[in-house]
Amino acid sequence: MLNAASQQQQRSTGGSLTVASAIRIAWVTWLVLLVIPFMVSLYLIWQFSNGETPVRHDDGQIWFLVSFLYLLAIVPLSFFWRAHLFRSYYAGQPVPPFKYLFGMISVWMALEIGGLFSLAGCMIYDSLLPGIPALVAFMFFVTFWPGGRAMTRKVGTSQDPEVYRSPR
Repeated sequence: MLNAASQQQQRSTGGSLTVASAIRIAWVTWLVLLVIPFMVSLYLIWQFSNGETPVRHDDGQIWFLVSFLYLLAIVPLSFFWRAHLFRSYYAGQPVPPFKYLFGMISVWMALEIGGLFSLAGCMIYDSLLPGIPALVAFMFFVTFWPGGRAMTRKVGTSQDPEVYRSPR
């Protein structure tokens, strides 16, 4: 006889995606999205340490502002989108694996696109100034690793303070 935890791991929504496979996909996606900006950053460090890049008078202030405004607008929207997808979690029910995956990837992609756009500005302007929003984006990205608790743990309703746990 299976215990409750293993039954929950085998649970499938519509027969297509289980909790365990959603966690695996989330971890692979997160790690790939972590490695891409790391490699681009290494490339930029290599280019700037060469010392032979021509000095430009334009240091990319416009690119910096566009990158910053993107992160300021799109990243909060992605969090609101994830909260919309996770609304069953806030009602005390587990999030279906597909919604969990879609919600987390939307936040990760918003941060990733903003960071890579900022790093592209570093390449174009041969300056580190446009890369500051990338640093902020990737610091936030690292803290949002896939935990999967929203898919497996019933947290109780917000009207019941004894069993409700605020989501991380």
